[in-house]
Amino acid sequence: MTNEDETLAKIFMVLKGSKKKREDWISIAEKCNEIQQNSDSITDAAKKMGISYESLRAILSILKLPKEVQQMIKDGDILLDAAQRINRIKDPNKQREVAQIIAGLKSHEQREIIQFAKKFPKADLTDFANRVTNSILTEELHVAVIPLNEAIFKAVDDERKKQKTSLEKILVKIIECWVQQK
Repeated sequence: MTNEDETLAKIFMVLKGSKKKREDWISIAEKCNEIQQNSDSITDAAKKMGISYESLRAILSILKLPKEVQQMIKDGDILLDAAQRINRIKDPNKQREVAQIIAGLKSHEQREIIQFAKKFPKADLTDFANRVTNSILTEELHVAVIPLNEAIFKAVDDERKKQKTSLEKILVKIIECWVQQK
């Protein structure tokens, strides 16, 4: 078995199967690059590895990122999807800044911050990242449909008009008073 065959076997084992990879994406990309360098074209290399041309290009693209960003990928702080998105930012300094901010965040948060960085390259990323990562407290509401006969509805509606409020607010007020009396 040649060295290339060994590398191909390792790549095949890593790329096929589980989503959770046994190796980091930088090591995988370096192995893919080794095969690509020894091939006639990137298409030929992709065929050897049993992956699409687009997949190989995407994997190889992360090797163009700054070394600091590659280290974060290697450490598992940035996933392949986010790394590829960072690579679409042309400025290496901005790539570093984005990588430092998104390292360790959830993938959907990473995507949102990268998208913002691409759309607004001069904006303050730290402020936006804080808004994305700070969860907004939401109050849980329950909705009830209550059938009322005409006489009860008229009495509630008259009280609503007297208090100059909405029907919903007056009904909530009535229920809250009833609960407090219990």
